[in-house]
Amino acid sequence: SESVTLPRHSRFCAMHMLALALAALSQPGGRGGAPAAAPLHQVVEQVFDTDKDGKVTLSEITTTLDGLAAISGMGMAGGAGGAGGGGDAASEMAAKIRAAKRFAPQLIKLMDVDSSGTLSRSELKWLSQAHKRMKSSLKDLAQGVFDAIDADADDSLSPQEQTAALSQPVLGAVVGLLETDPIKPPALSASIEEAATAENLRAAVALLDGDGDGSVSRKEAYRAVAAFKKQFLEAATLLETMGPMLAMFGGAARGGGGGD
Repeated sequence: SESVTLPRHSRFCAMHMLALALAALSQPGGRGGAPAAAPLHQVVEQVFDTDKDGKVTLSEITTTLDGLAAISGMGMAGGAGGAGGGGDAASEMAAKIRAAKRFAPQLIKLMDVDSSGTLSRSELKWLSQAHKRMKSSLKDLAQGVFDAIDADADDSLSPQEQTAALSQPVLGAVVGLLETDPIKPPALSASIEEAATAENLRAAVALLDGDGDGSVSRKEAYRAVAAFKKQFLEAATLLETMGPMLAMFGGAARGGGGGD
């Protein structure tokens, strides 16, 4: 991706904010010990809605995360961490940012009900709902969905079974399982057009195919769901504990208004 260079007058402020962020990460409460000041969906809008139009795009997310990565890199190069493991905290923060960039497109697909490429405030609200659900086991839900698609019960979803899942009655069975679960992903709902739901399911199942061979084993599916849950919760923890500061990071990364 395109590199981000901070204007000179923003660098001291950015370094100072990074030092504060690293201190927050290194505290016992800095990894989720304190309650969130606002629901997760509101924090996400605050951090990533850079043009303040009430919507969040993948481009806004990527640009903000690139800026945070640049600031994090400055901190590690300039010794902002100092003694006491600050460098390790900076490395941890950079790793979380990289993971968030990889994770963002998958998450957007589950939330973008109208396939507009942007997440509205109503679509973002699902994040808070999903956050509560992710704190408990997803194993039963994953098993139910897998079994609904695995017509021959051979613990593998063949390309033919994946295709069959895009039409009735399998599509209805999968959507029914998801809608009776608290997670209720908006893009896999009976409330939107069936063709759109089918396309979203196709994309979701494709993400489960870890080795890219066209079939999805039960182990692959469960591993992918566990990885999704882990990434979601890690991103949520970072945003909950550091949301306002991340919003300031984004401002610094964009040059505090664009001046040089």
